[in-house]
This record gives sequence, C-alpha cells and structure tokens, in this order.
Amino acid sequence: MKNNTQNKTGNRNTAQATLAEINAKIAELNQRRIGLAEPLKNRYAELVGELNETGRQIKELDETWKPASLKPKADDKIREIITTHGSPMTAEEIIQAVGDVFTPWKVKNVLKKKSTGAKAVFTVNDGKFSVKP
Repeated sequence: MKNNTQNKTGNRNTAQATLAEINAKIAELNQRRIGLAEPLKNRYAELVGELNETGRQIKELDETWKPASLKPKADDKIREIITTHGSPMTAEEIIQAVGDVFTPWKVKNVLKKKSTGAKAVFTVNDGKFSVKP
C-alpha cells in the first residue's frame, strides 16, 4: 500500500515539475516576443510623429483640410463593390462580397439607411441595390 501511494505522489511531483518547466519556457518566449516587438513600436512612434508633423504643416497651408479616416466606411465599400460588379446586387450578394470587413447586420443596416431619404446613395429595384446616379 505504501509503495503505491509513494508512486502516485512521485508522479504528481514529476508532473508539477514538468508543468513548471513548461510555464517557465512560455514566460521566456513571451519575453522574447515582447523584445522583438520593441523595434516595431519605436518605428511606429517615429512614423506617427512624422505624420502628425506633416498634418500640422498641411493645416497651416489649408485650414479646411482634414485627414482621411483610416477606418473604412461601409457605404463606400458597398458602393465600390456594386460599381465593380457592374449590375444591381441583392443584399446577400453584397454581404458575401464584403466578406469579414463588416458584419451582415452592418451591411443590411447601411443598405436600409442609405437607400431612402435625402441622403440616399443606393436605389432599390426588385430587392436589388444599385448606386444612385
């Protein structure tokens, strides 16, 4: 009986030691990964500084200038897809063409909002959307 209990305890200690070694290796790899990211962070900071300086210079020359958003707009992407397709598309075809850029809910919501009213960008005919001329 005693021998069996010692064996279980020995296995448990071995497993804990192995787990500790694995956790130490993971921590070491994470530190190495963080170290590899440091030059990229520095370069990013340099580029942001340069862009801000360029933006300031442009603003001095033209006070009405605003930098373009880096975030894509759903209505612009949908307009581009429909124009590229060349013919009216259903909402499902547009959702499939957009892919993972926007959620299906977002695409349907934009199509609904931008196809009616004064700010309409799209026209709907028989459930197919096209770009308003």
